[in-house]
Amino acid sequence: MHRLLQSARVAIPGALLGLSLLGLQGCGDSAQAPSTGKAPATTASNAAPAAASDTLASRGRSVYNANCVACHNPNPAEPGAIAPAIQGSSETLLEAKVLHNTYPPGYTPKRDTNAMIALPNLAKQIPALAAYLK
Repeated sequence: MHRLLQSARVAIPGALLGLSLLGLQGCGDSAQAPSTGKAPATTASNAAPAAASDTLASRGRSVYNANCVACHNPNPAEPGAIAPAIQGSSETLLEAKVLHNTYPPGYTPKRDTNAMIALPNLAKQIPALAAYLK
């Protein structure tokens, strides 16, 4: 038994060394080709506008799931337990309601409640949230 454990101690580091020499990152990570020193063909600066929009909406989905689903429905098109459906909300509405707990001039609220609190920490996330709710 002792020899088996001792050989395992040698085999595992050796296997990890072999993976690192091959350029593999390890458990769960994907292998990458060796670097050529050239930038990838598509970067954030030259990506198609649709890809940038998808990334923004993806980030907005994360913001929504982390901050909004407790009151709003996980599906923003459906009403939540204590808050209305908010799919299609404009960036102006989101900024007023999320940051200041007010409504834009002329807006008629869907519900007559004051349950929501202002979340000024989300100021930089409003464009992403609007992209997701679009």
